[in-house]
Amino acid sequence: MGRIITTDVREREDLSDVIDVLLLKDDDMKFLSFVNFLPKISDLFGKKVTAQKHEWIDDAARAESITSGASGAGVLWDAVGATADLTIAAADTGKLRVGDVLLLGNLLEVVVVKSINAAANTIVVYGRGHGSTDGAAQGQPAFNIKILGNAQAENSDPIDSNATTETPRFNYTQIFEDVAAVSGTIRRSGMPGGDRQDFQVVKKLKELLRSLNYALIEGIRDLDTTNKVGTMGGLRELFANTSNVAGTLSVAKFYTALVAHVNAGLYPSAIHASPTVIAIIEQLFNTVVRTKPADKVGGQSITVINAMGYEIQLHIDRHVRSTEFLIVDYNRCAYGELNGGDHESGAFAQYPLYDKRNGKQWATQVLGEYVARVSNGGGTRAYGITG
Repeated sequence: MGRIITTDVREREDLSDVIDVLLLKDDDMKFLSFVNFLPKISDLFGKKVTAQKHEWIDDAARAESITSGASGAGVLWDAVGATADLTIAAADTGKLRVGDVLLLGNLLEVVVVKSINAAANTIVVYGRGHGSTDGAAQGQPAFNIKILGNAQAENSDPIDSNATTETPRFNYTQIFEDVAAVSGTIRRSGMPGGDRQDFQVVKKLKELLRSLNYALIEGIRDLDTTNKVGTMGGLRELFANTSNVAGTLSVAKFYTALVAHVNAGLYPSAIHASPTVIAIIEQLFNTVVRTKPADKVGGQSITVINAMGYEIQLHIDRHVRSTEFLIVDYNRCAYGELNGGDHESGAFAQYPLYDKRNGKQWATQVLGEYVARVSNGGGTRAYGITG
């Protein structure tokens, strides 16, 4: 289901060279910023798409902070001399290891974990106010605890093993198809620009590239097993990070979205937005807007801005909603074709359809099967722009 199989029985003509020419030479194709600039899955992640359900694993770093249990008056965290039975939030006890160095709350006290009682959600520390810090009454119902790495006694046994659970992710491939057809009479009549059938194939390919670009943004992930139809999820669905502009886009609100993006551990490779929103951003940052040659699309110029020490590309895309912009991490987002083996490929190709009407009509199927991949959140969707 959903597989594109090509063998010697069925003639297949790859259209990748045609796509390269279209994206480079046709001005209307340059607005397809996601098709143009998103990396290929095989290049970025080193793994081809081999099934209609494309699966991957998102890694997860160890927690950098946890939450205490009850604090405040009458509770042990509030007693400066208390070193045992100090409570930790139930969901966070498993994130600790013996030897963890902890920075407590806003009072800058440091302690070192001596032992952990996972059943009771409590810890024992060597002492309060480690090093040059002071033991302090953590007078809050609960407070943030930052993990400053792990310290061990010299010649001690190795600490207990600790694993962080990975998160499985997936998306479905989607078939993009159209048929180019002209009558035999029209084809034989010729045209100044070349073969009419070839012209129709290129036209259908351009339309399918537009559909692919739109799906990369707005696509919804679903698999209808009854009707054998699969659709892929796009960036808007798969992004894990959002920022609500809730009004007119300003410098402050732009930076709010950018800071949220960076705080989520994402690199701001590029901003993709409608012409209206890109124009607003360029006006907000008019003193630092410049152009440079694109690395991925030979010779094409792209606009960049400098913000927070990052060089961020700006890409106009008519398919992005005029009420939002997408900050994309090109290290986490990609798309690619189904590639199941030596004789299977979902890259756009044309296939002759042998007509039963004695050559009165020439028909060619244009077909591709693609999927988007977003790892570890992928990017930030800034929405709610009103003007």
